[in-house]
Parts: sequence; structure tokens; C-alpha cells
Amino acid sequence: MTSSTESRPVSRPVVAPVLAGSLAAILLLSTVLPWRELLDPVALGPAGAEAGMIRVQLWEIPYAETWAALLALTAVAVLGASIARYLPVLRPASALAGALAVAGVLSALVQLPDQLSDGVGYRPGIGAWLALASGVVLLGLGAQARRRELLAVLLAGAVGVTAGVLAPATAAPEYKPLAFAGIPHRLLDLQGGQLVDRLGMRVAIGTSDPLDSIAGRLDGGPGQWLLGRTGSEGSTLFEYRDGVAFPRVTLSHGVTPPALLGVEDDKMVMLAGGAGSRPWAILAVPLTLVAADVSLSHKNPDNTYYVTPDVDVLATGQGPALTHRNADRSIVIWGGTTTWQIPADRLRPGLDLSAYVVDPGPGAPGNAVSTGPDGTTAWRTSWTGLALLRPGSSMAQQLTGVAPAACSLSRDAASSSLTVEAFAVDVRGNVWLGGGSPTAVVTPDGVLRLLPGGAAGVDSIEARPDGSVLLGTSPGGGDQVLEITGAADAAESYPAAPEPDARCDRRTPARGSTAYKATVVPVVPAVDPPGKVATGTATQLGLDGHGRLVQVRLPIAAHAWAPDGLGGVWWTTSGPGKASNEIGVHLVGGSTKVVRDPAPELPNQRGEFAAAAGDRLVTAIGGNLYNFYGPGEQVSRVKVAGGLRPDGLVQLSSGDAAMVLDERLVLVSRSGRTTALFGGATTGWPISSTSVAPSQWTTDGNWFAGPDGKLWGYDGSHLVRVDGPGRITTIAGPAQGVPQAADEVTVIGRSLFFALGNDIARLDPR
Repeated sequence: MTSSTESRPVSRPVVAPVLAGSLAAILLLSTVLPWRELLDPVALGPAGAEAGMIRVQLWEIPYAETWAALLALTAVAVLGASIARYLPVLRPASALAGALAVAGVLSALVQLPDQLSDGVGYRPGIGAWLALASGVVLLGLGAQARRRELLAVLLAGAVGVTAGVLAPATAAPEYKPLAFAGIPHRLLDLQGGQLVDRLGMRVAIGTSDPLDSIAGRLDGGPGQWLLGRTGSEGSTLFEYRDGVAFPRVTLSHGVTPPALLGVEDDKMVMLAGGAGSRPWAILAVPLTLVAADVSLSHKNPDNTYYVTPDVDVLATGQGPALTHRNADRSIVIWGGTTTWQIPADRLRPGLDLSAYVVDPGPGAPGNAVSTGPDGTTAWRTSWTGLALLRPGSSMAQQLTGVAPAACSLSRDAASSSLTVEAFAVDVRGNVWLGGGSPTAVVTPDGVLRLLPGGAAGVDSIEARPDGSVLLGTSPGGGDQVLEITGAADAAESYPAAPEPDARCDRRTPARGSTAYKATVVPVVPAVDPPGKVATGTATQLGLDGHGRLVQVRLPIAAHAWAPDGLGGVWWTTSGPGKASNEIGVHLVGGSTKVVRDPAPELPNQRGEFAAAAGDRLVTAIGGNLYNFYGPGEQVSRVKVAGGLRPDGLVQLSSGDAAMVLDERLVLVSRSGRTTALFGGATTGWPISSTSVAPSQWTTDGNWFAGPDGKLWGYDGSHLVRVDGPGRITTIAGPAQGVPQAADEVTVIGRSLFFALGNDIARLDPR
């Protein structure tokens, strides 16, 4: 007998692998399709809200990166098992992928932020719905497991549910910085000038100063708004709720974006315009508007600036205009010659700016001012100077602008070479300083303390009423905002800077031999020189034909200019013709006198610097060459070796000139003979340090012909007279009334005029 067997191939299920593979492919596709959409009815166009729709893929959402990776891995596992038709792996993998997709999508959808009343809000996209649908079917497919696979399926489902709920974390907790005193923390996730919210919304900072783009409620209530740039001449106001951005109002502002001051009564208050000499206005824009024009580029028939209807114009002015917020809930606006400090609750229609003009001390008008709730006031006195006035004190303390060059940071701010770009007074009276040097704070005990962790390159500082401090920086060229929580309370615990070097110490200033009476000069009018002369923007202090103090507008063709010490003004220009000669013009008492240089101008000759004393003038014309004019029609050309420091040229009444050449102060005769007076060290000692060799004295400061015709100097703190090589006399210091950290000094007769910002302080000997 023979037996026969029929051999048949073992049948393998086809439906389950094909279905699972298809669903896995759809799940993978859902991760690159639009997963979340932002409806923005602020956007204009025939499609309405759809015109402003912003679609975001799953991979672009910060909170979902880990979850998206897990979802993709499990989908790939299902796809691989379906191709191999290996059910023991296919079913648990399907259960895991399905549970992960269903739990994650549902948790994310439930916690999407609610839409605002104006319709702005988020909704799930097609990618989310595909992921949810494919996940449900995959979960059901995995549930059809045999008994021996059931345990693996249940375990895979539990893991998927846990990861799906926890990994997305849509409703992340509100930002809470770590409680390390003095270390700055990121307030907002700013990367290269962009803010990224936790749902993936990217917004570019709308102003050059990031703190001008970020504001809260003017009354201190909860809420935060960001003015983001959304076009070359347009921006959008975004409201932030729980770290999510909602666009509210689009603005058309021209090339100059507005500074956001805050939000009050469902209106955003801003400073619009103000660049250069252009007009500016304080505006209140309702949040209910779709768009608003705040460019101030047009005027109405009644000569008022055109803005979108319902926008309130609170106040107007002419530029320049800058602004910042104070810890005492006031808004400061400055520029030109006036500074206003306006309480936040007074920013209402009918605002009268004249009631809020502030002038805490010399140099303050037209400069930045910061005050704290305790009355501590700091203000910029000049380009480099910063002064501080404590409550109960009648004398201001000069913080910066008086230290010699290369003085390192020390506990005495006035003895440190600080370049202050921004400053702010907090609720405890601490003065925060930022700029090219590491960020520091001057506490009420007068000690300069360095911020632990440091933050260099700070462009702006804001002290907030809650005691925190914000720093606006630009690391690597991108804007960033840093927050120091509890800064006001923690400042006194910061390490104090070291004691100043002996050559830098300004706490015991030298006393002079002459007492002066200091007064602030009223507004000085500007006048044109006689004749038909095209004038530029440069001015020089002098006297007119009636002996009144004026600012003389200088010709636009002037090469260099200088006061003559008696109220007159010299300047040089080129004569007519191709082979022209330099011409010196002396304006005295409203009339001019011309002196022509008989030597033709050199190729590429330029007037670099000038100095004068009476009817004498010296000009640096380049190539180590100098022209000496006067007395009378005399003109001679002299060559002097050495590099001249800018503005380091002085004409003396004796006919000699003093020059700062290569860190040395040198006396030069009309014949070119030189005599070294002192200096030589680039990081020298102050000239009041008589115990130090003259070769170590610094030549930093302003040098000029004094009222007695001799060489005088001003180092930001003291007046000195050079009596000869290595011989110095201290004329006066702060105790005798000398202003500190002035920009320049002009002598007219026996009086000295110091330029302090937009103020002019006059010193007359008692």
C-alpha cells in the first residue's frame, strides 16, 4: 500500500497586516500635515479669518517634539511588522501606536487655548484628525489579539496611554524662573529676534529695543503683550495668555515702529513716531480694532495728525523722542530739550504734557530720567555722565563720566570707566547700570555690586513695580530679554566690586584754590552768521553784537571751528577756484574778518581740528601739518611729528600751541619747536597725583586756553592749570563748584561754560 499526502502552503492572514500597514502610513503622514491652525480675523482680505490662517506641523510644535518622535517610531514598527506579517509583534505595536495617538491627540485637543472674544484662536488641523482616526482603528486592531498576545497588547496600550498623556504637555505651567539670586533668566524664548510660544507661534520683535516691544498692564494687573514685526512698515500686537500668542491689532506705522507703553481699558498705549526730527504722538489704540494707521504721515484739515477713527491722540510733539517705564509706574519720554514723566494712570484723553516736565538737575532736560517709589532719582547729565540724587539729600552724586581711562570696575562707580547704555532705579532705590561693562547695581550704601553670572552688552533696563528687573540684550545680533526675579531684594547680597586703584579713586577729590559760583544758563538762542551763508547743524557758543550769549550756527562748508575765548568764533573753509587756498574767518561781535592762507591747499587737504585764542588760530590740516593764523594777516605752516588726539589742540595767547601727541601733552612754538609738558603712559595717573612722575600723568580730558590765556585742563572732575613741564596747579574741583562729567568747556572772558547734555552751566569766580 502506498499512502499519499497532499502538501499545501500554510496560509497567513492578509487583511490585518494590510490594514495595519495602511493605518501606520496614514499616521506617519499626519505628522507632516497641518496639525494646528491659528484663525486670525485681524488679517484682511476676501477670505476673512482664513486669510490670516497660520498652519503648523506636528514637528514644529515645541511641546510635541518628544511625542512626535515616539509616534513616528511606533508607526514605523507597525509598518515593518505588517510587511513581515508577523502578528505577535504587529498587534502589540498597533496597540501601542493607537493608544499613543489617541491619548496624545485627545489630551492636546482638550487643552487647546480658548478663542478670544474677537475670534482669534486655535483649532485642530487635518493632521490631528487623521492621527486620531488612525489611532482609534489601530487600537481596535491591537485589541483583537489572541490570548497569548493579550498581555503584551495590554502592556503596550498602558505605555501608549501614559506617553500620550504626559509627553505632549500642551498646557505647560506659567514661566517660573529658578530662585538663584542675581542670575538672569530668560523671560521669553527669544532666538535671533524671534519669540516662540509653546504652541509654535513665531513672532519677530517689532522694535530695535526688545523692551519697547513687551509690556504689561499699566495698572500692574496680570497680562502681557508683545508688539511683533509682521512687515517692513507694519506690526501686530499679540496678547500672551499662558504662554500662547493671540494676534489682536495690526498696525501700519511706516519705517519707525512704535514703542509699546502698556495696556489699559482694553486699549494699547504707545509712543508712535519720534525718529530724528519727525513728529511723535502718544496714542491709545482700542484692542477691538482690526487694523490701525499710526504712521503720523498725514494731517487732517484742522492740522491734527490723521489716525484711524477710535484711536485717541493723547499728546503730540516733535522728535526726537525716546521712552521707558519706571518702577514707580510712571512713563518717561525725552528727546530734544525736554523730559516728561507721566504717571501711568494719567495717560488719558486731555493729557497736558506741560504739567509733567521734570528737571532733577543739570543736564536732565532732554535726557533720560529714572525714579523709584522711594524718591531716588537718576538721570543722564551728558553723553557719558550719570548722576544720582537720594531722598533727603540736596547734593547729587556723580556716578559715571569722571574716571580716568582704563580704570577697572570698583566699588566706587565714579572711579570706574563705565560706559552706561541703560540705567534704572528699582523699588528699593538700587540703581542698575548696563552697557559695555558687565551689568552692575549701585545699592543705597553707595557700593557698586556686580551681577552674579554677568550680562554684558545690555542695551536697555526696566525696573518693574514687582521688584524684578528686565534686561534687553542682543547676544549674537539677536534680541533677548532676561528677567532677574526679586532683584530689588537680592541686590544687597551681590558681591561688591573691589576697592579702586589708587590712581582711580575719586572719593577724596583734590581741593582747588579758587571757588566758583555755578548757575544754569537759560535757553540760549541760535543765530546765523552775517551774510548769505548756508548753515549746517553744528553750533558754537559765543556772543552776538549786543553781548548776548548765543549759539552761532556754523556754515555747512566749514572745515573746522573754535571759540576764541572772548566770545568770538573762528572757522576755516576753502577759497574759490580750482587751486584754492584755505580761508580763516573770525566772527566777532556780529561782523566777520577773513584771513587767507597764501599757500595753496594740499591734495586731499581737510580741516581736522582747530583752536583759537583772540585773534590767533591754529588748525590741523592733515599729514602732521598745522596752519597758524594771526596776529593780523600772518599765516604760517608748521610740521609737527606725532599723532594728534581728536580735539587735542589748544591755541594759547602767547602764540604757542599745545597738542596731545601720542599720549603726551606737548607745547609747540610757531617755528615748530616742541617742549614736552607731561604724559606718555596710555593708562596714566590723574594729573592731581603730584607724587607720581609727570611721565605717568594721563592726558585724558578737555584742554583749552583758560581765562588767563594759559593752558588749562578739565578731566571730568577738576580744573587744572599747566604752569610748565611737570608743574600743575589744581584750580578747583567739585567742592568749589566745578560740574562733573560735562561734554565740553567754552571760555568767554573770565567765565567758563560747561555743556551738560542740553544744559549749559556757567562758572564765575567768586
